[in-house]
Amino acid sequence: MYYITKNCVGCHNCFSECPMQAIEWSGMRYEIDQDKCVRCGLCARVCHTASIIDTEAKDNVCYHDRIEKTADVVVAGAGTGLVAAVRAAQQGKKVIVIEKSSRLGGNTDYAHAFFPVYTKWHEKAGMVDAREKAIEHYMNATDGVLGEDVIRTAVYATGEFFDWLCTFGTAEDVYHLVNLGDADAHGPIYGPGLLDFPNRIVDNLNCRDDAIGPGWGGTYVKYTMLKAIEDENLDVEILTEHAASHLLLDDEGAIAGVVAKDPGGETVIHAPVVVLATGGFGKSDEKLKEFEPWFMAGETPIHRFSVPTDTGDGIDMLRELGVEPVPERLFISMFGPKHHPFSNTLADIALEPDMLQINLNGKRWINEEGHLFGMTPHIAEQPKEISYSIQSVDNIKSVAERFINNPAMASKKHLYETWLEELEDEAKLDIPVKKADTLAELGRLCGMPEGALEAEVARYNEFCAKGVDEDFGKDAKNLVPVSDHGPYYAIYGQRFSEAALGGLMVDGQCRVLRNDNTPIPGLYGVGDATSAMHRRGELAVISELTWGVASSFTSGNNAVDYVNQHGPAGQIVTRGYAAGEGGR
Repeated sequence: MYYITKNCVGCHNCFSECPMQAIEWSGMRYEIDQDKCVRCGLCARVCHTASIIDTEAKDNVCYHDRIEKTADVVVAGAGTGLVAAVRAAQQGKKVIVIEKSSRLGGNTDYAHAFFPVYTKWHEKAGMVDAREKAIEHYMNATDGVLGEDVIRTAVYATGEFFDWLCTFGTAEDVYHLVNLGDADAHGPIYGPGLLDFPNRIVDNLNCRDDAIGPGWGGTYVKYTMLKAIEDENLDVEILTEHAASHLLLDDEGAIAGVVAKDPGGETVIHAPVVVLATGGFGKSDEKLKEFEPWFMAGETPIHRFSVPTDTGDGIDMLRELGVEPVPERLFISMFGPKHHPFSNTLADIALEPDMLQINLNGKRWINEEGHLFGMTPHIAEQPKEISYSIQSVDNIKSVAERFINNPAMASKKHLYETWLEELEDEAKLDIPVKKADTLAELGRLCGMPEGALEAEVARYNEFCAKGVDEDFGKDAKNLVPVSDHGPYYAIYGQRFSEAALGGLMVDGQCRVLRNDNTPIPGLYGVGDATSAMHRRGELAVISELTWGVASSFTSGNNAVDYVNQHGPAGQIVTRGYAAGEGGR
């Protein structure tokens, strides 16, 4: 019998692919209808978080004594860490990649795109080289907190990475360079051109929802690296279900290898370089409580998209060496209200200013023009941290048609054309959508006090007639009255978290630093595991995947240089972890 565990993040992969339509919503996660299931196992194979298990599978674990291996470079984490592995192996180094999960990709599989400021494509298109201006912009935007050396690495290495990625021969089929005009900031993008990744191309292809899940830019990077290992016959060994647990040091305090826990015991890999690409800590309740106690304090649990293995292993290993994370350089994301993990089409509609954001007391609580980022600071103040986006079907239709007819949304037009079908489907479930012919009944379905919703809508409609929102100051053009006839819908929204990021301080060479800012020789940090781009309570000015590929590309290059300078792997005298422990 196949079973979906509590680690389900709602990426819709299994739901989209199931040939028997045996997977359906149960509360906030998917569940398998055992009467419809034919035990084909496809759901377990397509689940990129390994959250679907076969309860009847036999335990084939082979317990063993400690295994010893040797490499030039060990990469802990097979998301963007694969970039460092391929980069080092192409230059003749023996690489071992250890991955905690039985699946490769980690949170990299969630990432949509990365944004280089300048590449050979930009040059060919005659676009200005804006990298130095980008560095200045990012420095100003972060008040210099991140450090120019790290920002410089992010800006330059991302372009170098993409130029290298193009050598694998498929980039022109999946990327498009869009001219943005001036060399300036365009949201999270800086420069005159956007390197767009418009379509999901691998994995989750049947999924209509573009919010989350494999198939975008991160997945493309993953598969390109795996194909390169095979096509070029690179000396890269990948060990899944091997969780990096302890760093080994030599007598001078330099890296000498890593210990990994596997299902049958322990594997020790001796190497002069370790690249930590272990991810963030979004699935660690203990660390979330430690660093942001409010995260676990609400009545309604925050929906988390982090993969199950995202538990801050890099932080744990550094703490064994006496290195503590810097709290002000950790970022724990929390947004809302959002219609996650359900339909992203309805999530987009729910956040349009035409909708009314109503809390469980039956009261508006925000100017709906604030969109997601404007609402986020206040959702935690609402009862049970829940808000419903409420409107009549006629008004929701107008919102959907606005998306459908927007030329800028042409590539996603098909996602919005079935808005009514999705509303009706979700209205049949317990949580995501409530439907009623009257506002009184809708309020009861949402658990609001008797008469509260009708009174609040009447007050709002008076504002619409006056053209003045006396409560929250919404612009008159967005004061759309609620129709006097139904049906009416309430679209559920709550808090969600994409990830908890940071822990390892690194310099511009991606060397992991001690608390006194001196580097640990032979140790490099990559992507979400690092605090390079992060500040407490502030969105990163450079996106996670952008930094992920830049830092991994840089770490791969620097790992090779380090091995060339300090000698290849060999019999290294280690300390920091007791020799002879482990095994069965």
